[in-house]
Amino acid sequence: MIANNIIGKTYSLYGGRETSNSFYEELKELIELIFCEAVNSRNEFKDLPEFLEFIRRISRNKRLLKKSIRNSDENSSLSNILLRAQSTLSKYFTDIDSHLRNLTFREKCDSTLSTSREQYLLYMLEIDLVNRINTAGFSSSEVKYAFLPHCLHDLEKDCLSATDGVDYVCKGCSKVCSINSINKLLKAKNIKAYIWREADLKKIFKIAKANYRSVGVLGVACIPELVNGMRLCAKHKVSVVGVPLDANRCVRWMGNFYPNSVNEKKIISLIN
Repeated sequence: MIANNIIGKTYSLYGGRETSNSFYEELKELIELIFCEAVNSRNEFKDLPEFLEFIRRISRNKRLLKKSIRNSDENSSLSNILLRAQSTLSKYFTDIDSHLRNLTFREKCDSTLSTSREQYLLYMLEIDLVNRINTAGFSSSEVKYAFLPHCLHDLEKDCLSATDGVDYVCKGCSKVCSINSINKLLKAKNIKAYIWREADLKKIFKIAKANYRSVGVLGVACIPELVNGMRLCAKHKVSVVGVPLDANRCVRWMGNFYPNSVNEKKIISLIN
């Protein structure tokens, strides 16, 4: 797919480039810079899990986030994190401000659709932190699942996926389908892949934990939904890693399905 075609409602990880590789490279450098600064100058985070907990806790307070980025208080860890993240990552936003202004009253009550600019910045950091912390645990898990979004399927062909009682499974009906391509990568690593449409994750975790010593999950979704899924996994003590969709282009955001992509290079790095 051509990068210029993958423009989401609020973000695009291509940032005008031909691939989304640069996003992950810049995010990696940003995390290391912010963490090192916090440790060396303020000694606030002794390790990455503590840094992650701070990001998760603070990202729930929209008013505080907006106030912190406006005040630009150099003595505030939050202001420093937000300003550095904005400087590096804002190029990956599309029409987020217009989107937020035009939300209906009902849509404003949807925490996913109403994700603020500042929350997006912290969510990007959170996803990378979770991956850094959980990659080893995921790799060593006795059983591994992957949950892929339906919006990645080949829109030019009727999807022939069918449920196996847990959720929908790819049947490999299209050679150009992203889900088919990713499913092959996952199958080679003995990871059971599902197209997430009706699965009850809590039930899956309960059954898996009753039969296996450890459970790992790989998730793919738009940035806000991926963060929600990762937090759910953390609550159930499941080793989760995840890769955000390159843009948010499904019915929920755009009113219809549009072609989308995910960085398969990043998926490969996590499952290897």
